[in-house]
Amino acid sequence: MTIIIAGGGIGGLCAAIALAHQGMDSHIIEQADEFSEVGAGIQVGPNGMRILQTLGVAELLEGKGAAPEAVHIYDALKGVQLNEAPLGAYAAERYGAPYKVFHRAELQMALLEKARSIPQITIQTGFRLKEFFESAGRVTVHSISGEKLAGSILIGADGMWSRTRRQLFPDITPTFYGKSAWRTIVDIEDAPAPFNEMAIGLWMSPSAHLVHYPVRGGKAVNLVAVITEKFDKVGWSTPGQSKELMQHYKAWDKKALDFLESVTGWQKWALFSLQKLPRWSRGHVVLLGDAAHPPLPFLAQGGVMAIEDAFVLAKELKNADGNYKRAFKKYEEQRRERVYHITDMANKMCNIYHMKGFMRQIRNMVLQRKKPEKLLADYDWLYGLTPGDDADAKS
Repeated sequence: MTIIIAGGGIGGLCAAIALAHQGMDSHIIEQADEFSEVGAGIQVGPNGMRILQTLGVAELLEGKGAAPEAVHIYDALKGVQLNEAPLGAYAAERYGAPYKVFHRAELQMALLEKARSIPQITIQTGFRLKEFFESAGRVTVHSISGEKLAGSILIGADGMWSRTRRQLFPDITPTFYGKSAWRTIVDIEDAPAPFNEMAIGLWMSPSAHLVHYPVRGGKAVNLVAVITEKFDKVGWSTPGQSKELMQHYKAWDKKALDFLESVTGWQKWALFSLQKLPRWSRGHVVLLGDAAHPPLPFLAQGGVMAIEDAFVLAKELKNADGNYKRAFKKYEEQRRERVYHITDMANKMCNIYHMKGFMRQIRNMVLQRKKPEKLLADYDWLYGLTPGDDADAKS
C-alpha cells in the first residue's frame, strides 16, 4: 500500500522523492490549500547538496540561490573581521558538493517540481490532519473535515508543531528558548560592504548576533537577527518593528549599525526547543525532521537534517522488505546520535556567539589564531558525511 506522508515541506517532499528513488509509492497530505512562495533564506551544506544531487533535485536548482565564497566572522562591537572559513570551490572540492544558500521558496519549488514529475508520488493539499488510527496492519489518517486515507505506514514530516508527534507523545511539547529570530530580505543594491559580498557573514555580540548571506542568485541579501526577548508567540511571520529590534544593537560598530537602522520589513518568530524523544516511531508511524528533532537555527542544519532523514528512511524501508518496525529501528540507529549531536552543537554555538567580557576576548583570540582552512576542517564531521551511504552494509 501507499506510504502516507504528513507535511509537504522540505522533509515531506524529500521523503516522497527518496521513496520513489527506492521504487516505493507515497501520498503527501499537506494542510495548506496551495503551495506558496513564502519564507526567507535557507542554507544547504554539502551534506544536503550531495543528497539533492543523488535525488535529481540539484539540477533543478541550477542558476538559483548562491554559492558563497566564505564565511566571514566579525566581532560586532569592534566591527572587525576575526577570520573566515573558505567555502566556494574549496568546499565543493573538499566535500564533493557545494555549500549553497537559497530563498526557501526556491528550494521548496524545486522539490515540488521534482515530486510532481514522478508518477509514484501523489500530492494532496488542503488535508488538515486531525488524528490517525492503526488497525489490521495499516494506518488510517483522518482530516479535520472528516476525510479518511489509508496507507501502509505514516511518516510524520509535519514540523515543529507536528500533530503526528502530538498523538505519539502527547506529554511532550516544544519549550520557549527565550530568544527570537528576526528576518528580512533587502536588494543587494541597498546593502553596503561587507553585507553585499558573496559570502555568509556572522556578527557576534554579547546580547545579539546577526547572520547574512546572498539569495535569489545574488540579487538580494537575507538577514537573520537573533535577540533575547520574552516574545513567545507561535508562528513564523509576526511583523517586527525596527525600533524595537535596534534596542538590542546599540553598542554595535557604526557601519553595521547604520545599515541595520536603514532596514525595514522585519518579521520575527520565537525560538522553541524540544526535549529528546524516547523514540521516533510507534507501530506503523515514524517521525522525521523537525517533527522528531527540531534543532535551533545556530548551525544552519534544520532543513538538511530533514533531507538526511528522508534519504536514510527510504533506504531502510527498501532494505526491510515490508518489515517496517525493523526499518524504523535501523533508521533511528543511524540518525539519532548524529542529529542530537547537531542539536547540542547548535545550543553551544548560540552561547559562543553571545559571549561577553573575558570569555568574548578569549573567543576572539582563538578565532584569530586559527588558519581559515582549519575553521572549515572542524566541520568535516558534519559536511563530509552522507548518512545512508553505508546503510546496505549495516543492514
